[in-house]
Amino acid sequence: MSDTSKIGPKENTFTEEEKKYFKTLKLVLLVPIAERPEGKFFKCVVDMMAFSWFHGLEIHETGITERTVVDWARNQLARDAIQRESPLDGKLYTHFLWIDSDMVFNPDMACQLARHQVDMVSLVYHCRSGAPLPLVYVKSDDLEGYKHHTLLDIPQMLCKVDAFGFGGCLISRKVFEGTPEPWFTVDYRAGEDIAFCKRARDFGFQPYVDGVYSAGHIGTAPVVSEKDFAKWKQDNYDTYLKDRMPVSLGGK
Repeated sequence: MSDTSKIGPKENTFTEEEKKYFKTLKLVLLVPIAERPEGKFFKCVVDMMAFSWFHGLEIHETGITERTVVDWARNQLARDAIQRESPLDGKLYTHFLWIDSDMVFNPDMACQLARHQVDMVSLVYHCRSGAPLPLVYVKSDDLEGYKHHTLLDIPQMLCKVDAFGFGGCLISRKVFEGTPEPWFTVDYRAGEDIAFCKRARDFGFQPYVDGVYSAGHIGTAPVVSEKDFAKWKQDNYDTYLKDRMPVSLGGK
């Protein structure tokens, strides 16, 4: 279980009205896979699926791409999802749940995002390299409208924003139907997530962020070197090395 969220799944209860609303939704999980996912990601997905179904929120299947340029991957996943009928009941999906394969999250994530009943909503997560800034943005006043700034102090509530990262978000079908393609683009102005949010805003849709709900972002493991070992010896001298016994090779 991820320990990043301010809400835990055991404490997160849903009203009967929310559960009734959940039953009107039909979700497909969309995962653009850039690298081989870690086991903890798969555990999070399985636990979330079980939790969601138990509370009446149906996630019918998962769409993936593998080792594909991110804007192509997201566009292809969205095109397939918007046309596809559920293999369980033959109906179209109402919402697309986007989760990146380097995320860890609590089982109640999908239910938490769905309960807000808005067209596009993200949880809070942070950059996995460099400064750990939240991937939540407010727009600048540049003429093209693509320049955004990171929102450092996120209100502890559901709040309107101008853009968010796509690591963990729930988007209504109507956003894709009401926003012309290409939905996702990458160029000198913005990454594909900011570009999508900017384009959706241009066509009347409002991005939201749940400021009290967060997930973990699996970072790049450090390269272990002699410096790390030297620091370990220094930090652990009294415990492990002060009275160490000599060991000879070959049993002699």
